[in-house]
Amino acid sequence: MTRTITIHGQEHASAHDALVELNFSGDFAICLGGRYFTISRAEMERLQALGIQPTTLHHNMATGRIMTVPGRHG
Repeated sequence: MTRTITIHGQEHASAHDALVELNFSGDFAICLGGRYFTISRAEMERLQALGIQPTTLHHNMATGRIMTVPGRHG
């Protein structure tokens, strides 16, 4: 089943772009439906209340790679 939701945040062309922007605005960089966003904590909580668990993006300083973390985030 496909569901359409509105994400209240800024969309980015890539995971890298989302992580760069995270330094300036937003509390989370996420991937949802193959799209990348920076969102606020309030938006993350709203999505979770809807039963949506976005994958968060993280920059691994040791390896220089982008990591994805699926699941529930606090």
